[in-house]
Parts: sequence; C-alpha cells; structure tokens
Amino acid sequence: MKCLIIGGGGPVGIALLYFIKQLGWTCTVVDPALPAQIETHRKTLGASLEHWIAQPYTLADLESHLTGEKFDAVIDLAPTFDKRQSITLCDRLGVSHINSTMVDYKDDIHIAAYNFLDARPTATRCPHIVASGMNPGAVNAMAEEIIAEHEVPDAIVVWEYDNSTPHDGIFRNSATTWCKGESHDEITCDWNFEVIEEGTIELHEDALDWDMESFSTAGIPLDTLPIPPEGEAFLIGHEECVYMGWRHDTSAKFIYGLHPENMEWIRRNSYDGKPDLLVCQPGKMILGRDIVGVSCHYEEDGIWQGQYCMLENTPATPSDTNATCILVAAGIAASAIVIAQGKLSPGVYLTHEAEGFMTAFRSLVTVHQCTVHDVPPVEPGQVARKALVSPAVRKI
Repeated sequence: MKCLIIGGGGPVGIALLYFIKQLGWTCTVVDPALPAQIETHRKTLGASLEHWIAQPYTLADLESHLTGEKFDAVIDLAPTFDKRQSITLCDRLGVSHINSTMVDYKDDIHIAAYNFLDARPTATRCPHIVASGMNPGAVNAMAEEIIAEHEVPDAIVVWEYDNSTPHDGIFRNSATTWCKGESHDEITCDWNFEVIEEGTIELHEDALDWDMESFSTAGIPLDTLPIPPEGEAFLIGHEECVYMGWRHDTSAKFIYGLHPENMEWIRRNSYDGKPDLLVCQPGKMILGRDIVGVSCHYEEDGIWQGQYCMLENTPATPSDTNATCILVAAGIAASAIVIAQGKLSPGVYLTHEAEGFMTAFRSLVTVHQCTVHDVPPVEPGQVARKALVSPAVRKI
C-alpha cells in the first residue's frame, strides 16, 4: 500500500506514519510544517517514509501529483481541504480517499454532517472511507456492533476522558492533545449540540457557556476506570452524533472531560486563551492517558452496553504525538487496511458501513466491552456504579 498523506506533520499524522511502518507500507507526506523531531522520524521510519514535501498544497497540486505518480490511497488530514471536492477528484483519478472528518473550513459541524447524509458524494471508480478517526470513526463502528447484538438503544453517549498532563505534572496553561486551534474553537466558538428524539439537532451557544455533563450518568464503568466519579465533562457537538442519532432515530451526544486542573485552566482562560499542545518529546514524556468509548442505553432493562479504548502515554510513544492522536490514527489506518483488502465496491462509506473495519481496528488497538447497570446519580467521593468489564477483545 502506497499512501499520500496531506497534512501529515501534526500529531495525528506522525502517529499514522508509525502505523504505516508497522503495516509494511510506504508513504509520501505533504505538509509545510515539520515536526520538531523530523530527523529522528526519518531515521526511525526508514524506507516507509519515501518523501516529505514541505510546501503548501492545493487541490490543483493534488491533481498534478496524482497524475504524475501512482498511489493506492490519499489520506486527507488537512482542515483547509474541501472534503467533497477532494473525494470527487480522487475518485476521478482512480485513487481511494480516506479522511478523519467530513468537516472542513466552510461549514459548521452539524451542517457538514447533515449535508453528508442528505447528499452523499458519489463515487464510481473507487471505495472511499470518510470520518474515520476515533470519534468520529471507530465509535460509530463500536456502536453498530452493540446495536447488532442488543437492538437499537434509547440513547447513545460517546464519551472521552483525557487526563494527559505535562511531563513534570504541572499545568501552566490550558492544554490539549490534538489541535490547539480546533480544540479551543470546539469549546468556545463552535455551536454546541446534541441529537434528541426523531433526529432533531438541539443547538446551544457554545460548550463553555453550557451546563456541564456528568460522567456518572453516561454508562461508563467508573469503578474500573481511572475517571473521577464526580468528574465533569463538556457537551461537545460532534459529527458522529448526527450520523448515529439520525441513522437509528435515537438521541446521541458526545461528552468530553479532561484532567481537573486542565478543566480549571480552560475556565480561567475563558474565551481568550489558546491551549498548549501536549506531545511527547525526548526526555519530556507527557503523563496520563486517553479513554474513548461509546455507551448505548436500554432504558427498559436499566442497563448500558458499551465499548471503549484506553491508551497510555508511555516511553514507547513516538515524539511529536501522544495517546489521543494514536487512537485517531488507528481509526484512519484501519480504514486504509480495509481499502487495501480490496473487498469494498466503489462508493463513499462511513466506518460502520465498511465491512471489516472493526477487525482491522482491533488489529491495531485493544477494544474493551462493558455492561453498566443504572444507579441513581452519585455525590462526589461515592462509588458511581458497578460494571462488568470484559478483557481485551483482541490485541495484536
């Protein structure tokens, strides 16, 4: 598999490069921004990283590149690329397209997600898999597995707890593990929303100004995971909520919590401050982990059925990336594996529509299952709920 990665210089792109090496593939990266440890990456990745084109890139550049050199897949990690146009271009030139989101610089998140459902891009030559990171992406496919086994739920909650911390354990500013600008905007600027009954999107002004959510009522096995039962989370508008809520005519929302000190810094900085980016660097390994999951509520039975991934930042984490972005990259790499298998017909797929996605995803990261029983909301310091958690489903 030979991949062209657009916007591969960020922490998701760096994590993806190491999956590509693990899979025995090769790639060319296009990004004017070079990671801090580029020479270390060149040495470690070896022949799997064929070229790095350090220049701005347009759709015209992409067309010229694909016309002159053969690739099996284009992986679009660039927020400035028009997603529909890039898919159409790739299909016309006979190259599969993979991205982590259908949201670009033009539309609000809920509008971009609705537009995809209302008028899906057409493809006649190749299969393409979109919105294929962790969330959106893997959580959609996890939810579909749960629904296939247990039927359509009354509610779907996608949840994330990221307690990543600077290498010395001291916060000096608010912090993020994925993108300074986008993570700040999704809390302070973007429309905050959730999907309620009959697929209706309920919009709120922004996440920072909206009521906080509780992890203790979201179907999370808090007695087995390092998430504080009294922990608070932002309600964030995410495109997977549109895809899953509308597909199953059920409520769907995403809640996102961080280390308590980080949450305080976000409140303190309010709408003005931009967060620091937490990535591992030589001698400065960031601490903590990211946990991302999806829980499906069956009200009549009083239970939640869920799946989740938990990944630590460790000395083995490559420089310039982190656990959060490794999970995102795993979803993208899983989509590339499915494309490489050559079994999909031409078309544009979400992850839960691409047969074999979860098998591919599980070959890269561990997926846990859990059953959580409803209990009344808890006060700080109490045990939140009892859960039954499976061992890892599969680990390679």
